[in-house]
Amino acid sequence: MNRVLAIAGKEIRSSLSSPLAYLFILLFVVVAMGAFFVEEAFFANNDASLRGLFKWMPALMVLLAPALTMRIWAEEEKLGTYEVLATVPLTSWQLVLGKFLGAFVLMILGLAFTAGLPIVCEIYGDPDWGPIFGGYFAALMLGSAYVAVGLVSSVLSQDQFLALFLGWALCGLTLLPEASFWDDLLSSSAVEAFRSWGFQARFHSVERGVIAFKDLAFYLSATAFFIYLNVTLVRWRRFAS
Repeated sequence: MNRVLAIAGKEIRSSLSSPLAYLFILLFVVVAMGAFFVEEAFFANNDASLRGLFKWMPALMVLLAPALTMRIWAEEEKLGTYEVLATVPLTSWQLVLGKFLGAFVLMILGLAFTAGLPIVCEIYGDPDWGPIFGGYFAALMLGSAYVAVGLVSSVLSQDQFLALFLGWALCGLTLLPEASFWDDLLSSSAVEAFRSWGFQARFHSVERGVIAFKDLAFYLSATAFFIYLNVTLVRWRRFAS
């Protein structure tokens, strides 16, 4: 466990030494504020809740997670340090979990910068704090899945910006089942079944203030799958090197 935490600490320090991490976290916060105050018209709705924020959370996480993971493996390849990692006394699981934890902490940091929004709700109304805390918890579960997807994108790329765009593409595919054109192409039952596999549809209950165990289990399973895929790819690369 100490080795995993050491890798995570290294990744956090490395990311925070780059202006790109601050840029994307700032972009995340600005877009979140714009969606909440402008697109969802918080002050005009007379509704002291964060439903307007959570409505946009899947898209916001698509924006943030690949940006936080794009350099994690791709930078190792670019700098030629991956061969060094292949020789250190660390298992592939320790490497992947450490890098995942580092990116996950950075994602928590990004979410923390939106903490002013619940305060605004408290100032201008009487919000129900249960759905707010539940929504942020669900956002962490959703974000963990996207961080795991972003890590896979990074290990598949030798350039961090290629990893960024690949991560955006892969994470964006998880929102595709929510597209309206499926209503014209598939039967209603098929559309419902198809959308049940989408990350955004799983988040709808959060907007209503309901946290369903099956939805959290879905995100945890997705996270575990992509972490396992990342470990498999890292093992293959270590063997190939």
